[in-house]
Amino acid sequence: MRRTAHAVKRAAAPGDRADLCEVQWVDKEKVALAGASLPELRTLAALAETLRALGDRTRLQIVCALATEGVDELCVCDLATLIGVSESGVSHSLRTLRQLALVRYRKVGKIAYYSLDDAHVGELVREGIRHLERNG
Repeated sequence: MRRTAHAVKRAAAPGDRADLCEVQWVDKEKVALAGASLPELRTLAALAETLRALGDRTRLQIVCALATEGVDELCVCDLATLIGVSESGVSHSLRTLRQLALVRYRKVGKIAYYSLDDAHVGELVREGIRHLERNG
């Protein structure tokens, strides 16, 4: 493993942080490998939007409910009752999730049933929960 010798000393400034490199020492091979595996900026932007949407507690509760084993779909009334939010609030959150293709719906008469658009969304949330449970 070869590192380039960009050993540039930085003058210690007041308030320097210990978590920063004191010299610049770049591993070109690792940087090239990591650079080649980075997704396109468009993909990263879409992922950031998805994670931002899941950062809202109501939307996250909706996704968790729809990701529950044995629950294929729930209507707006079910979700409002479960989460303790108005039907209007649930509907607004579902619209955001639908625009990002995280949920889909089907209408039966006057009732709109929502489900996850694909299993990956539920897996993402469950993995996040497992991470938190492991790390306290």
